[in-house]
Amino acid sequence: MCKRFLRGLLIKLSVVMLAVGLFSCGSTRQLKYFQDLPDTTKLAVLKVVNFTVPVIHPDQVLSVNIYTIDLSATASVNAVNQAVVSTQGAVSGFDASGYLVDRDGYIEMPELGKIRVEGLNIEQAQTVIKTRAAVYFNDPIVIVKNKSFKISFIGEFQKTGTFIVPSEKFTILDAMSFSGGLTDFGQRNDVLLLRQNSDGTALSSIRLDLKSSSVLISPYYYLQNNDVLVANPTRSKGISTDQTFNRYLALYSLIGSLLTTFLILIKR
Repeated sequence: MCKRFLRGLLIKLSVVMLAVGLFSCGSTRQLKYFQDLPDTTKLAVLKVVNFTVPVIHPDQVLSVNIYTIDLSATASVNAVNQAVVSTQGAVSGFDASGYLVDRDGYIEMPELGKIRVEGLNIEQAQTVIKTRAAVYFNDPIVIVKNKSFKISFIGEFQKTGTFIVPSEKFTILDAMSFSGGLTDFGQRNDVLLLRQNSDGTALSSIRLDLKSSSVLISPYYYLQNNDVLVANPTRSKGISTDQTFNRYLALYSLIGSLLTTFLILIKR
């Protein structure tokens, strides 16, 4: 009777442990991106959405360099752009140098004075600044860059935080590469995108399914300045980090081992 009871208890514990193991282990298929793309060596052509060139808004930082034959003539203008990269701030790679666009949409430059750049894209801003610079310098060459185009990664990304990215033409694929992609616990079909409106007074949200290639032709394929990506965890992440669950699992394993040893001994 005792043997039968112990044998039954051992079987039940084994079933419970097997079920828990299967529940906590995910399929490798769940880790794949763009699962609907054909599994073939033939070239699959996807048409992505057209890129909309972003415009300049207040509080952005611009790098403005002006070059002439006489380099000393524009030294005071270009000195403002000398890199002072912050390693202590909340934004990784933020460069504190450059020209800040004020609340009225202007930048103020040595010798050139105040120039309105709000609502212009980078190329248009270059043209406007070059027109002003031509009044003071001979045949100036003007190069403008956005130094504050930032994207934030929260949750189950390999690399999280807020980062200055090198180009305004930054796609969801670039974001996956930049962040190292999602961890094994990240829900690939539930990545939340938070986007500010132009004046920063409101947020809009959309959930992206990175298991589907439809994201590549969506309006959200190209990311915008100040976009935030949030990768939510899977249920298995909760199980793996649940200390109470892990303690019970260890206890069940110990009981199972003791019962197995006991059955072996009483059979002898």
